[in-house]
Amino acid sequence: MAEEKIEAMLALRREGRPLVGRDRIELLEAVGTHGSITKAAKAVGLSYKAAWDALNAVNNLLPSPAISSQTGGRHGGGAVVTEQGQALIASFRLLEDRLGKAAAALSGGGDGHLDPLSLLWSLGMKTSARNVFRCTVEEIKPGTVNAEVILRLSAGTTLTAVITGESLHDLDIAVGREVVALVKSSFVLLAPAGQRLAISARNRISGTVSHREDGPVSTEITLDIGGGKSIHAVVTRDAAEEMGLNVGDEAVALFKASHVILAVD
Repeated sequence: MAEEKIEAMLALRREGRPLVGRDRIELLEAVGTHGSITKAAKAVGLSYKAAWDALNAVNNLLPSPAISSQTGGRHGGGAVVTEQGQALIASFRLLEDRLGKAAAALSGGGDGHLDPLSLLWSLGMKTSARNVFRCTVEEIKPGTVNAEVILRLSAGTTLTAVITGESLHDLDIAVGREVVALVKSSFVLLAPAGQRLAISARNRISGTVSHREDGPVSTEITLDIGGGKSIHAVVTRDAAEEMGLNVGDEAVALFKASHVILAVD
């Protein structure tokens, strides 16, 4: 019974229903087959937006993007599964087939940068935070009560989190360790690029608006921040109109270090 339970967990199923991790793997495979996010979404029964959001989430959780896309909108362009994405798919399927042989293969193989078990934990993790990033701890600045943790998100981007010294110890956070950083989209402020801002937010990340979705009250704006990563912000519709941010515009995402939550596996 214990062995069956482990197999079920690795297959990311609960009571016979597939969980997010498997859905995303199947979506990645569909992109590889069809060469298009639009066609892949249709193949797995998702809306274009749901597929686009899922792939963005995968890219944010990997050291480098799983999907490389070419511009063209809903009815144009194309997409390919990168080497990182292919490695993730292969790792998942190995774990799904046989725990014993997969564990032996994973412990003896790889390129030194992939930790499939860790990546799969990230993809299966459920959280209400819209922004979930897998990062590497680059520096720790301890204080009397709190500690400042500098995180490497991509080659050109870092995040700063402030956590208590007790949390630093409990989570066993150390330089070089991989952690997951979570930021609610409602905590992310936006400003058009080039504005001089007098604001205490520690994190300031520049990017290009890649998506905007307006609702009756709120607007969700997504910034492409480079390295295959993106960040989501939810602002009021009035604020979005006042800023005039549209797809292709340069903008800055700002959020406090205290609004960054860290998690470890």
